[in-house]
Amino acid sequence: MRNDERIENALKEIYVRTVEKNEEFPEPDIETLSELQKKKYIDGKKLTEKGLERAKKIIRLHRLAERLLHDVLRASDREVESSACRFEHVISEEVEEAICTLLGHPSVCPHGREIPRGECCLRGEEEVKSLVVRLTSLSPGEHGEIKYLSGDESTIKKLISLGILPGKRIRVMRVYPAYLIQLGNSQIAIDEKIAESIHVMRV
Repeated sequence: MRNDERIENALKEIYVRTVEKNEEFPEPDIETLSELQKKKYIDGKKLTEKGLERAKKIIRLHRLAERLLHDVLRASDREVESSACRFEHVISEEVEEAICTLLGHPSVCPHGREIPRGECCLRGEEEVKSLVVRLTSLSPGEHGEIKYLSGDESTIKKLISLGILPGKRIRVMRVYPAYLIQLGNSQIAIDEKIAESIHVMRV
């Protein structure tokens, strides 16, 4: 493993443990700790502003890679995790923005963890609002193409088990008392919370 990758992996672990999970600071090995201090990524047992920004960037790249592998390339869960760990170290800024835009600026990874927002998310916010919307924004009779799914792990698993996947076209049949959608030759009833987890482009 390259030295840069070792430092980035340590930063990622520190961010997840201390920022997302509110746990104690993980103790990296002495060499890694020294490098983190030398690069001014940590101060004592806290991420500096520089360290926080770098960690968020690595997390963003990792989770965007997970979405791409899961939603578009249909990789297995094991392949998603192992490949995303490699991708996060080699994705350029241009490729990062292209992936994020392709996926509709997703807010969570396939496991339901937050994807830190990037500049392309802020720039394209208004455009994305008009193109990619929650299924609940569609009226009966409207069609949409599923772009990505959000929500916690159980919600994602439920949607996948129903065959509701990115790339599929759906039609809203009714919205009350539950959402009734047509997917291929099947009609599926889902509640509003599940419907809000489906992000579509009107077609």
